Amino acid sequence: MFEKRTHLLYFSLFFILYELTVYLSNDMIMPAMPQVVREFQASNRHIGLSLSLFILGGSMLQIFLGPIAERVGKRKVMLAGVALYLVATLLVPFSATIGQFLTARFFQGMGSCFIFIGYAAIHELFNDADAVKLTAMLSNTTVFAPLIGPVVGSAVISMFPWQSIFGIGFVLGCIAWLGLFTFMPRTETLKPPADLAAIRASYLAIVRNKKFMSGILIAALAITPLTAWIGLSPLIIMEHMGQSYGTYILYQLVIFSGFILSTMAIQQLGDGFSLTRLIRQGAALAVVGMLGAGLVYRHGHLFIVCMFIFSAGFGLFNGALIRLSLTATGVSMNLTSSAMSLLYCVYIAAGVEIYNLVGAYFDYSLASYALFNVPLGVVLGICLMRFARNHDGQEPALAQSPQAE
Repeated sequence: MFEKRTHLLYFSLFFILYELTVYLSNDMIMPAMPQVVREFQASNRHIGLSLSLFILGGSMLQIFLGPIAERVGKRKVMLAGVALYLVATLLVPFSATIGQFLTARFFQGMGSCFIFIGYAAIHELFNDADAVKLTAMLSNTTVFAPLIGPVVGSAVISMFPWQSIFGIGFVLGCIAWLGLFTFMPRTETLKPPADLAAIRASYLAIVRNKKFMSGILIAALAITPLTAWIGLSPLIIMEHMGQSYGTYILYQLVIFSGFILSTMAIQQLGDGFSLTRLIRQGAALAVVGMLGAGLVYRHGHLFIVCMFIFSAGFGLFNGALIRLSLTATGVSMNLTSSAMSLLYCVYIAAGVEIYNLVGAYFDYSLASYALFNVPLGVVLGICLMRFARNHDGQEPALAQSPQAE
């Protein structure tokens, strides 16, 4: 039993490395994006568009990957996905125009399509408490990358061409592939040819599940402000505000450390913690942070403190929200996770592009970003509280159902 758990731990660690690598490949290039668009003689709007296309690429394959994983197993699909990411990462530095750069980034973003395979494996291999803790740790990678990505990216472009950033991503991806090849469980067996009618029925059952659909929409709404900040902050801080790389890095460190600290706190909880309590407490912090940021945006340091509070609140509720959403359908975790990843990426890509359009209209001012967050914060708080209340109301019925026995 100990050896099996150790094996699963190594699988989780190398999967975390792969997820971190995918997001680092985006976050390390962000400090260099003003330089990239100048080199290609393109407009600043392509900086946000690059992020949107990277995220959109991450939504293109999920609907197919779920059934394929059912057929051939998660391990084979995961290894093929990491290999696809490695090939795309090699192509990005050879772009000759902004169009080629954006296209290559789109295909590189497809590497994130396969992350849900690892999430599905974790939710199947671990119990509720361990799964939520691991999900919180995995979600940390999406925020830990913006902490170290700008620092590493800034250091790299100060000494080497921006293309070398993708060499780092390639090396880390190779290490992750070797680790997953060695430690990802081989328990899946080949299944009969896919029943397309059954797959269609399963996907229909998933999208008709109100709890799942609302939960994933809320999760996407919650992470969109942080994702948009990753894409737009180089323009907001360095171009519009005229601040240095150092200030840009400091702001990222403060904001995203809130998420890190809250998810570290979750790791210290016992096995019996309430998921809806995490959602409520996180929602309260997130709303306070977003509204506060909208009120004090004229004072840069106070704005960053409020964004730290929002980030901490997001870290508290994110893992619990995704866990309750994924387990609400009663359908295969492969298909449910693929539907989640598809919807999640589409929602976020659309949201980031809306932020980009608003930012471009107001010359990427801090005010445009901060004030746009205010109504979103109100909506997010209401939605999270309703989601938690509805789940609490459903728990007695779930406890009496045959599946719960």
